[in-house]
Amino acid sequence: MGTALTRRFDTGQFDGRIPYVRVGTGPKTLLVIPGVGDAMFDGEYDRTDAVTTAATFRRFLDGYTVYQVSRPRGLEDHQSIAAMARDYEHVLAEHVGSASVLGLSMGGLIAQELARERPDLVDRLALGVSGCRLAGAGRPIVRELHRLALEGEWTEIRARLYEEMFTGPLGRAVPLLSRTVGRVRPPNPADPRDVSISLDAVHDYDGTESLAEIEPRTLVIGGTDDPFFPETILRETHEGLPDSQLAMFTGARHGAFLERKAGFDGWVRRFLEGEAAARVRQR
Repeated sequence: MGTALTRRFDTGQFDGRIPYVRVGTGPKTLLVIPGVGDAMFDGEYDRTDAVTTAATFRRFLDGYTVYQVSRPRGLEDHQSIAAMARDYEHVLAEHVGSASVLGLSMGGLIAQELARERPDLVDRLALGVSGCRLAGAGRPIVRELHRLALEGEWTEIRARLYEEMFTGPLGRAVPLLSRTVGRVRPPNPADPRDVSISLDAVHDYDGTESLAEIEPRTLVIGGTDDPFFPETILRETHEGLPDSQLAMFTGARHGAFLERKAGFDGWVRRFLEGEAAARVRQR
């Protein structure tokens, strides 16, 4: 790609196995760890993915170079969240340098382990729609998604996730579109086993007892009605951390980072910039 385009974005694989897309050229670094849906794409970021990533994180690009970093394709059987975090530790230590870290959903679980093990590499930590453990109400949903993964029902998994993410008209329209129009371009996991392994890792993770060991200042942010990480889990996570802030969106579900995007991005950016905040519920 041309030099000008390279300055705006870059895609590739760290060490030939860890896919990433980089956007922006800001002086600070933000590492984004995506959720379980990361396992359902082919592992090759292209120009379209870079444009989408730039649009998604446009509010950060004036001050940050943003890396969205995926898990390797072909996860080991029964691979744990802690084991996945070691790949991100390697990325920071060997390729990117210390950074603020935003973990979304499953990515937030990985981010907790990363920050606990290597606080020297994590400037600030933001846990987006994520917490110390999966709520009881979310467990049967994850088990159902796991069953669908074993059957290769990728379009249905995506639609079921959308049902848990959005509210109101979007909560009805987006899953319907995914099951109809979305079948034209279904998810395409490079290694189908990665999906079930990732779901197992989410289901089994419990970082409650390790929260006190997380040193970097942390923002816990999500929706009160998230079936996976609801208000009770967000509060439990916040209260267990040594240095944290809490922001909640009343009535929002697992897609709060999309459906309440302006507020969500605003809170994360202010937190990363060091502005003080107390426990907050944003309506």
